[in-house]
Amino acid sequence: MSRPVFIAGRALLCAAGNSPPAVASTLWAGECAPGRRRLGEREFPYFALNLPESAWQARAERSVRALAEQLGPLDEKTPLFIASSSFQMGQFEAAGSPFELPPACAAFSRQLADWLGLNGPGYSFSTACTSGFSALDAARSLIAAGLIDDAVVLGVELANNSTLAGFAAMELLSRSTARPFDVRRDGLALGEAVAAVRLSAQPATWRIAGLRTGLDAYSTTGPDPDGGPIAALTVDCLQEAKMPAGDIELVKLQAAGSPGTDLAEANALRRVFRERMPPLLSLKPYLGHTLGASGIAELVALLACLDAEQIPATAGFAESDPEIALKPTVVRSNTYIERALLQLIGFGGSLASLIVERRQ
Repeated sequence: MSRPVFIAGRALLCAAGNSPPAVASTLWAGECAPGRRRLGEREFPYFALNLPESAWQARAERSVRALAEQLGPLDEKTPLFIASSSFQMGQFEAAGSPFELPPACAAFSRQLADWLGLNGPGYSFSTACTSGFSALDAARSLIAAGLIDDAVVLGVELANNSTLAGFAAMELLSRSTARPFDVRRDGLALGEAVAAVRLSAQPATWRIAGLRTGLDAYSTTGPDPDGGPIAALTVDCLQEAKMPAGDIELVKLQAAGSPGTDLAEANALRRVFRERMPPLLSLKPYLGHTLGASGIAELVALLACLDAEQIPATAGFAESDPEIALKPTVVRSNTYIERALLQLIGFGGSLASLIVERRQ
């Protein structure tokens, strides 16, 4: 048994707004200035949630309860699939040092479910930046197989110093802002977000047409520069969706401004689309790179833009890199999109491709 799986509900809080329509409006207006976050004697651009609370636990509860309101009534037995790179790391930091870990670190996942009003089965995923699509893939596989009828997939990434320090130590962070595919790109601009989608076997506007996850084992930190593994996964996703590459009308890039990863992604896109390159869009200059939450946050933001028929320009891009030789969208448009491809490339080699299709 294989059933189509639809995206029946969406919710989002990020630096660009506190609901999907608000985020789409911000992106259309081109508003994307990041704040700053200090780490020791250094400062980095950072896209923080706009919340009144300062305590980590209070911010987490406020944001997740807001998602529950956006999603509307849920059956309390709905399975929950959680994606995050850091889970409650910020809570541990707030406890001070030294501190004892709780008896069950996974208890935070149960807390997230409580804030959503759910007490059914729960599953947690942490595969770096592809965590959201890994969770999404597990949920939609169970729905497609007829084992469950609905699921909530939650992406959570909240501020903590450990994550920031790790990326800073590897000199992977920009000192200014994200510049996807730009010749002056110098690294990532991190951010926080909470986002959720409700998947269902019942028809809705958007359907998951294809979804594939994989691994690029070229190195422990970055993808193969020639883009071969990324391209192979994308082709696999297109084949599952039963679509030729020419059917894709928009690509939501991973492109976060990383010198090596942006190049690998561009090379992969050339392998897949050749001379028929669709419009390319990066959302990270608006939301920040929200790591484990990025898949769900960017999916919800993109669908909000597509519903409004308002495709934003890619912020942060000014000058083409001759080595990349691809240019993201720099002019916003009211193009009606029926099929879009979303790409994720995670630190450590995780890869994911997702195709969404508008229901006719």
